[in-house]
Amino acid sequence: MFYRKRGDTRVDTIEAQYGISLNARGDMLLGNLLDERGFDSLSQLLDAYYGRLTHHARARRIAYSFHSEDLPQVRGFRLMLRNPNLAFQLHDGRSLEAVDSQNKSYIRQVIREKIQRVTVVVCLIGNGTAWRDWVDWELRAGQELGKGLCGVRLKGSRGRRPPILDQLDAPVAQWDMVAITAAIECAAARRS
Repeated sequence: MFYRKRGDTRVDTIEAQYGISLNARGDMLLGNLLDERGFDSLSQLLDAYYGRLTHHARARRIAYSFHSEDLPQVRGFRLMLRNPNLAFQLHDGRSLEAVDSQNKSYIRQVIREKIQRVTVVVCLIGNGTAWRDWVDWELRAGQELGKGLCGVRLKGSRGRRPPILDQLDAPVAQWDMVAITAAIECAAARRS
């Protein structure tokens, strides 16, 4: 059971009391952290942090990273997110189409702009995703920009996870909307 904390409680106090790392400045106030991360209470934030929040605290803006060989299942993921009971907003522009350029710095700039507009970057993990340089770069860009990271294992995939997800102990969900929602909320709670 969680006791009600005041909004002016410092983050380092919360981290020490619960033995967690919220990836925020220690002198930041709890109320500001909750507003920034999109949670209504400390208990909701902690449930999300531990992967137990299976409903939406607030609408989450997400982008996703994937390998082109998984495009049919990525389209299925997009269709799942259209469910009216879900509060996800895709801010990916036309991410199903490759950026029309050979200039790598331009491609990075376009992708970085997309990532800046979201809260969480979701890696759709197929059999060959872990070895794709662009997927790795997109996830690292999300981390550098302070976005939450999580993974969703595509239905039937057995491939390994991208190393950055393991390094950050990012949540990875199976192909199930309750688990996907919990992973996205967990990523929102843990973002830096």
